[in-house]
Amino acid sequence: MLINLSRKDMHASLMMGNDTVAICRALGFTPRKEVMGGLSREEQNVIGFKAEFAVARAFGLHPPVMSIISDYGVDLWWNDIAIDVKSTTKDYLIFDTLKQFKADVAILTSPVEDSAVDIIGWVSRDQFLAEHGTKDFGYGIRCVMHKDELQPISDIKAQLGFPKSAIELNQSIPTA
Repeated sequence: MLINLSRKDMHASLMMGNDTVAICRALGFTPRKEVMGGLSREEQNVIGFKAEFAVARAFGLHPPVMSIISDYGVDLWWNDIAIDVKSTTKDYLIFDTLKQFKADVAILTSPVEDSAVDIIGWVSRDQFLAEHGTKDFGYGIRCVMHKDELQPISDIKAQLGFPKSAIELNQSIPTA
């Protein structure tokens, strides 16, 4: 499902991504460097916030908020369902460890262009724990699931009761 972000969401992603890193550095925290090879921590954070905005807009959820220390594994909420939004350029849903999958579900996305995000699929925590594999991308073994092993994003409404969305409209929607 392709989601085109509004200029407002793009701007918010830029501010939140950069501000998070700046505040962490000011507090003496060293941002992690691996993931999405070659991109700065700020660029990676901006991509992450774009993904979160895309999922929020696609399903009518509250938009993401900036967290300084940690989001504790939860980016968005649908009623009482905790959602971790992940973005990838490697065709895999990736968690450093199984303990880091704290939400009820993970939704995998991929940046398509500067203002568009592809929402690829989703998986429950229980399914990931039971079916994940491992892979080393050059910075240590990670817990992974290939995008083709995820539940189709079109099934999320029936499985979890997600609200009316671009899925039902069968189109890419601009966000407000």
